Amino acid sequence: MAARQLRLRGRELALQPRIFDLIAYLAAHRNRVVDKDELLAAVWPSMVVTDGSLQRAVSLARGALREGGAQGVIRTYARYGYRFCVAEDAAAPTDPAAQARELLAAGRWPEAARAYESASAALDANDLEAWGGALQCCGALQRAVAPLERAAASHAQAGACQAAARVHIALASIQIESLGAAVAQGHLLRAARLLEGEVLCAQHGHLAWMESRYCLFVGDLQGAMACAERALGVARTLNDPDLEVMGKLYLGAALQATGETRRGLELQHEAAATVVSGTIPPLLGGIVYCGLIAGCANCGDWPRAQQWTDSFTRWCERTRLGSFAGVCLLHRAEIFAVRGELERAEREVRDGAEVLRMSAPWAVGDAHRLLGDIHLARGELERAEAEYRSAHEHGWEPYPGYARLLQLRGQSQAALRGLRRALEPTHWVAGERRALLTAQLAIFAARCGETEEARAALARLETMPEGERAGAQDAALAHARGEIALAQGDAQAAATALRAAVQAWRRVDAPLEVALVQLRLAHALTVCGDREGAELETNTARATFTRFGASGYGALVAPG
Repeated sequence: MAARQLRLRGRELALQPRIFDLIAYLAAHRNRVVDKDELLAAVWPSMVVTDGSLQRAVSLARGALREGGAQGVIRTYARYGYRFCVAEDAAAPTDPAAQARELLAAGRWPEAARAYESASAALDANDLEAWGGALQCCGALQRAVAPLERAAASHAQAGACQAAARVHIALASIQIESLGAAVAQGHLLRAARLLEGEVLCAQHGHLAWMESRYCLFVGDLQGAMACAERALGVARTLNDPDLEVMGKLYLGAALQATGETRRGLELQHEAAATVVSGTIPPLLGGIVYCGLIAGCANCGDWPRAQQWTDSFTRWCERTRLGSFAGVCLLHRAEIFAVRGELERAEREVRDGAEVLRMSAPWAVGDAHRLLGDIHLARGELERAEAEYRSAHEHGWEPYPGYARLLQLRGQSQAALRGLRRALEPTHWVAGERRALLTAQLAIFAARCGETEEARAALARLETMPEGERAGAQDAALAHARGEIALAQGDAQAAATALRAAVQAWRRVDAPLEVALVQLRLAHALTVCGDREGAELETNTARATFTRFGASGYGALVAPG
């Protein structure tokens, strides 16, 4: 105690100061159960600390003790507190509910869920809620609904309004993931009603960021920003890091969806960095990573998406979290596809299909869109069309890939009409992809002779401040400028813009897009009379298509 050290076989284990204080206090009072209020006062004097922060501190303390083989030393007593059990008292509990609590504290989600299920009839509201959380961490969203609904009813019957609201917020999250917007709204309204008249608490903030998430889902971007700001206000008042992280995530997503890409991504990066370095609960941390990686991918910032995906994969392994693995695999597959690794990308999508269906039904359509892009690149047009149609059936716009397929079939006007429709939705994914889709609209319109529409689309892109553009947005903008210059007969200006597009696509490590633009550059150079330069660009592009097995892409850029 005097040296403030925890040692294992002569080696000091690194501990945060308050985690050491927590272990020391519990050990000093090991003859009894220490209630939560006493523990908070002893370890965090004069500080406002949430129950969630206390639970995470206990989890870290247990992790340190487990390293020395001290399993089950810190015992949880539901709704009361904790006890430090001496060796002869530390045997594993025998009843299923107690076993489930210990497994949950150790992050062993599937075993905890099974233990809770075996004790289902005897579980109280807190255990039912914990059971639902364990199932969510396993990725079994629909199975989590029943115990959470029981927990919400039990909390409400006992007059525990804040706890009941917390569970309804969790149920809203599951319904959003499962495309159940109407049911999600019902849970949010119920949570709001339960919190009426309650003193400001963390659940007011959690309700606010979940409402922000709902607003993004249904396309109310201004509402999403207002709710995220409200969550941040509660976070600052209560000094709650969990709420601050979630508020930043959804404010960032809303900003990105309204065109403030760079500022929005910066807030999301900050939230993700907090998850990496802090003690954010696994389910919240998973939502942060999922949102950030999606934001990077949707604006074509694939290098950053790759970095965060690698970090997220390690984090998932550390927390044993399975509920976001499907989305993680999907984003990783898209990175492989952009890099030209088509077989690897397809394998990744198909291997993760079942996990994705269970844990993130909302993203199934995006998986079909990506498979369509992969088949299109290979020249497998029938298979590509089937995947694009499946994407649309799952509520996902299959553009710009489907527009490219229609172009290959000589249906350029149909492709143009499809791109116009793809720009109509207002939900957050459409907002984050709007700049890239607008650039494709400008490109297709220019190539179809609709120069006025192409210039209008380009003008919308150029209203975005240069400092706000990120990822592939600069590349797509330069490509659009080149196509419009070609359509207007200015081949020299087109060549300049297309060279800039080639360099910008290279910066985001997208070799197939580089090759596509190189063939258009070759066309511009031919018009300029630079046949040697045109041949060089053509040969390089064709070699790229051959190297990556992307035979279907060559015909996309044939002149005329």
